Amino acid sequence: MLNKLSQLTLACGACWLLAGTAQGADGQIEFNGSVTDNACTIKTGDANKSVTLEPVRIADFAPTVGSIAKEKSFSISLDNCSMATKKNVAITFSGQQDANDPTLLGLTGQNQVRGVAIQIADSRTGKKLPLNTPTADYDLRIQSNTFDFTAAYVRTVADITGEDEATTSGIGTGEVYALASFDVTYK
Repeated sequence: MLNKLSQLTLACGACWLLAGTAQGADGQIEFNGSVTDNACTIKTGDANKSVTLEPVRIADFAPTVGSIAKEKSFSISLDNCSMATKKNVAITFSGQQDANDPTLLGLTGQNQVRGVAIQIADSRTGKKLPLNTPTADYDLRIQSNTFDFTAAYVRTVADITGEDEATTSGIGTGEVYALASFDVTYK
């Protein structure tokens, strides 16, 4: 009888061991994703772009503060647009503000020209786009949309006339570098 009891115990133990090895360890699965209400995607190459302004001479500026020189066109394109949830878009430019005019994009880095900033304008109206202020709404079209702008040098200081009646330019010479970000707001 002991032999039968031992066999039964051994059989139950083996079943228990087999059952234990058949069970897997606990685990977890992580799921990531997002749901957006963006009607479009920024065209490849427009999310980070470079606009090279043509060289300008001090003489190219009118002597008044706010005079513009050497406008350069650039655009931002949106692709894969769907109008299922949003019909319009506005674009807001931001960056370091100019010390003399906070609506203008100031220059950054070492050895930057004094008395000059960058002005961004809306090509459809020709009006200046102050930093941190959204454009008027653009109507979206299905698939692709291109929005045209201009960037230009703008004079931010006047010339200086000394006691001897000699005039010195308020604008210096050197490198020009500015960095702007843009935000697309769907409406």
